[in-house]
Amino acid sequence: MNTELFEKATRLNETLFEQFGKAAEMQMNAFRRYADVTMEQAKKVSEVRDLDGLKSLTGDQAETLKSLSEQFTADWKAWQDYFNESREQIQKVFEKTAEETTKASPKAAK
Repeated sequence: MNTELFEKATRLNETLFEQFGKAAEMQMNAFRRYADVTMEQAKKVSEVRDLDGLKSLTGDQAETLKSLSEQFTADWKAWQDYFNESREQIQKVFEKTAEETTKASPKAAK
């Protein structure tokens, strides 16, 4: 019984560890992307020297905002996919546990 419990806990921990690793990677990738955009925009702002440069910057920022909006949408979808995958993986662990318990019960009854 203790061995079974230990194996179940190990499977759950492995699944959680894998899913948390994916979440951390997604967060770091998003952070890098948004930090790069921020640095790029800060550089462009610092290079404005006249009215034409300011007009160019505002046009460029409109494109950047559109791009950011699309990226936010893509990131949100990626997080939804991650949560669905995590839920499925954890459910599989518990389903295996239930199956093993069911299989073990008839043996114990004999």
